[in-house]
Amino acid sequence: MMPGAEDRIQAAIAELDAVIGRAQEDLYRFQRANEPTREELQALQDAARRGELGDDMRELARRVESGQDSWRAIFAGESPNANLLRGHLERMAEENREAISTALAEDETFDPFAPSPDL
Repeated sequence: MMPGAEDRIQAAIAELDAVIGRAQEDLYRFQRANEPTREELQALQDAARRGELGDDMRELARRVESGQDSWRAIFAGESPNANLLRGHLERMAEENREAISTALAEDETFDPFAPSPDL
């Protein structure tokens, strides 16, 4: 190995570990800030159970109510039933496509091509 190569490799590993650590902290902070309230989860459960959000969401509500699943696990993608959420999310995105486009167009800070400062 070339002289100093091991030091550079160790420095690169340490830098990568630091970037991963910061990303993990950012993820945890984001998850805490966006955690739905108990009231919001209950409203979701009620609307889904009534069928207002489609058949897949009604099935998810049934599973949550029976204790077979939880909304937190479903939305985190940790539930084996999370795929049932996809149809609802796709419908919501389609129904709100124009509002989403407008919000992104008006957001001066949004840049889909912005490089990550940590990479």
